[in-house]
Amino acid sequence: MNTFFLIVLGQIISLFGNAALRFALPLYLLRQTGSAALYGGITALAMLPALAGMLTGGALADRCRKARLMALLDLVTAGISAAAAAGLPHLPLLPLILTVLGSLYAIQGLYQPVVRACLPLLLNGTQLLRGNAVIQLVDTVDELLGPLLGAVLLEHLGIRGLLALCGSCFALSAGMELCLRIPQDVLRDTKLSVRSLWTDLRESARFLTGQAAVLRLAAAMAAVNLLEVPALTVGVPVLVVQTLQKSDASLGLVQAVLSAGGILGGVLAGTVFVRHPIRSGTGLLLALSGVCAALGLALRVPTLQFGSILVLGAVFMTVAALFNVWFFAQLQMLVPQAQLGKTTACISVLACLTQPIGQAVYGSAFQHWAAHPADVLLAAGVLSALVLWLLQTRRTA
Repeated sequence: MNTFFLIVLGQIISLFGNAALRFALPLYLLRQTGSAALYGGITALAMLPALAGMLTGGALADRCRKARLMALLDLVTAGISAAAAAGLPHLPLLPLILTVLGSLYAIQGLYQPVVRACLPLLLNGTQLLRGNAVIQLVDTVDELLGPLLGAVLLEHLGIRGLLALCGSCFALSAGMELCLRIPQDVLRDTKLSVRSLWTDLRESARFLTGQAAVLRLAAAMAAVNLLEVPALTVGVPVLVVQTLQKSDASLGLVQAVLSAGGILGGVLAGTVFVRHPIRSGTGLLLALSGVCAALGLALRVPTLQFGSILVLGAVFMTVAALFNVWFFAQLQMLVPQAQLGKTTACISVLACLTQPIGQAVYGSAFQHWAAHPADVLLAAGVLSALVLWLLQTRRTA
């Protein structure tokens, strides 16, 4: 367990620095240029390396010694931060920030599959569920506090000071990871090339097509990210700002409450549901559908509108966090260790691809039915429940 705690501590430090910089760098660019279009464009472009990082990270996790790989990634990030801090006054701003931001997203994509692949080597049984809950909790807290502290530190330290501080965090995390001793890890690093990466991806695809249980898990995660999560992530800002005409401060309150719901889900998964394990994800998926539908119904009552967004939004994020923890624990038990990194990466990329599609669809739906946003959420709940029923029907057929 000491090795697990070191991994968690290293992840806290590393992800905090990554999240802070991923928020602060586009914000600095926005302040320097005043262009909202450039801000949105560079943020969208920087997401592309994350997908490549996930796929490559999955293959690396199965081919390389994981402790050394995590340390190397943090050392590279520390070097990039230091180089950016030194070059900021002398290099063109836009290419520099785009390069650093893309590198941060790519390294985060590389890092997470390696951490997930470590857990079954260190934990088993209920410990594995608790370990996934802790990883989920750390990720949620870092994604919540990283941007907040990044904005504060950017104001007080400036961009160069923030880069230097985060570079120190990455170097500290790398030093801790060099001390890790992970049992049953691969004996030696193997060479990774474009050909070997393609071979690994084909091998993962063949494995997935032959594993009905893993495919059902992948389909469930894709459905959640396509039909349910975007309904809230797109719908909440639209409802608060446009439908209810609330202030930015009110939207900030709602986002904080939703984040608190995600943290609560991680805590519950690591405490209550370790003693009373979740036998099936079906109940969690039905709960997500029910929350969407319930929010659509509650919005029809004017006096309940803002309160229902706060309460039901927090419940949704709590259940979503529980499902995420259950999902990765099931995946780690179903997939052989030699395939775990690649398979986890492939499914994560699938989830990342379906969520933007869902965001685009819900964005159009909320715009087209701007006068009836409650109907969009009600339809999301009914549609996701129907998809769940179809998945269950295929399972029992």
